[in-house]
Amino acid sequence: MAKKISSNTIGNISLLSAGIAAALFCSSASAQLVQNITIGNPKALALGNAVTADPPGVDSIHFNPAGLAKIKGRQQQLKLLVAHITYDAEFGDQNIPDDINQAYVDISGDPAYPDDPVANTSSSTSDPVLMLPGSGLTPTPFLAVPFGGIAIEDPNYGWTFATSVYSPQAIGYERAENDPGAFQGQQVGISRITYFAPSVGFNFNDELMLGASIGFSWQGLGIKTKFRAPETTIAFLDQLGNELDEADLELLESIGPYDTVGTLELEMEDALSLSFNIGVLWEPTEWISFGFVYQSEAKADLEGDFTMTYEDAWLAMTDGLSHPPLSFAIPILNDGESLNVDRRESGDISLEYIVPAHLAFGTSIKVLPDLKVNFDIKWTDYEAWDSLDFEFSQPVDFLSVSNIVYKFGPALGDGDNADPNIMRIKRAYESIWSWAIGFEYQWNDNMVIRAGYEPRESAVPDDRVDLLAPIAYADLYTFGIGLQLDAYTKIDAAFGYLHSEFDAEAGESQNLNSTLPGRVVYNPYAFLDVKAETNAYILAFSYDTKF
Repeated sequence: MAKKISSNTIGNISLLSAGIAAALFCSSASAQLVQNITIGNPKALALGNAVTADPPGVDSIHFNPAGLAKIKGRQQQLKLLVAHITYDAEFGDQNIPDDINQAYVDISGDPAYPDDPVANTSSSTSDPVLMLPGSGLTPTPFLAVPFGGIAIEDPNYGWTFATSVYSPQAIGYERAENDPGAFQGQQVGISRITYFAPSVGFNFNDELMLGASIGFSWQGLGIKTKFRAPETTIAFLDQLGNELDEADLELLESIGPYDTVGTLELEMEDALSLSFNIGVLWEPTEWISFGFVYQSEAKADLEGDFTMTYEDAWLAMTDGLSHPPLSFAIPILNDGESLNVDRRESGDISLEYIVPAHLAFGTSIKVLPDLKVNFDIKWTDYEAWDSLDFEFSQPVDFLSVSNIVYKFGPALGDGDNADPNIMRIKRAYESIWSWAIGFEYQWNDNMVIRAGYEPRESAVPDDRVDLLAPIAYADLYTFGIGLQLDAYTKIDAAFGYLHSEFDAEAGESQNLNSTLPGRVVYNPYAFLDVKAETNAYILAFSYDTKF
């Protein structure tokens, strides 16, 4: 329930306002979950994505465009990606530090900190949502996406030209409104669809092949999330609080622990985001090859609209701050902007979103006449996500309150994260190295059997994990087959299983369950132990034929 508290304790309402902020970073963590997987190529999936030195036909456009030079004649590809992903979380006991409990007792007069209704509950969903051009966030009964492409050789010059439609990123889910996980994502969807990818591969000499591609992509991001206040006003704004005390103001209405603050909805897109890939393939002998690919950083200037709908407790608090003499002080403290005190705020929102650069080195070795082993080493520049800066078309109350807190509150460690119309989400992601291995056995003249393993290092440090994109270190296990039906046609199929989990004790993650009073980050599960697990089941099919 909302509490009547003294005016010198308005500090940690920052938790409410910045609560929305970290809710918007899901796209970054999700990228590591789906990297290479949503391309939907069954050969690559079956080999654990260790195909830099053994590129897969038309999809060499993505994995290593130099591999296009190996395509002869004219070839077309149709493929289908089917996925089922489950997101589960468990919330443990409530762990209230003694100093915070005592501060609450002193402020509220209650005998102890209230019980968290989320404690000792669980969250689970497997309902997919896609962010689609023209449709926005779109719930679907299942996740099944078709793709395709073509490649044409110029026999006179030995060049192969190609293009394809594929998705480097496609992930989304929907939780029930009463699911305890809905405070970090009730609906989440991110998609990157490359709709035109002019590419070329050619033979530099008998051993060396080179290639390049340009990607014309649509990028979309959509989020609907509830948010709440796990703390009451415990982090004090000493300077401001003293001034208010001296004014001898009446008691202010404030958000109490675990009150639902409101719901944020936003959808953003960029119809044209450019990128490029450069690849090298060297085959010095018939039994060994080496490959290299560089996938450039890509920027998307996302634009869209947002809606913030507040609950009664928030409105009561902002209404109290909007009356004299506080109404005169707020603009002075908030860059000249007053509070709106509206139940519903809406407008435009924009963000420059970066798809990190990626590179891979690989080798493919025939260790036996019928057995080939592929091995890749990869690097992705996730440090590019130093900060995500969201710009709103007008001042928004939750940012205004955060702006005041950053100026006059205690040193909170993440810097100046808010202006009245700008939200800066500080990230601490890490650029990572990882590896993958794949095996291919030629069972007979018409069939190959494949298997792979890819341990996917996490770009998200332990102190930044959350439920919006519940991905930490992950293991990907894969299996597949390829069938040559005739001289012109082949089909491939693959199955992949990805498992990721994390266990964050209370206070471990700044984006999930920090126990630091007044921490201006999204902490809807403050003081709770949280465990999360993600399991993905992926099927990929392709049909390749000469035409």
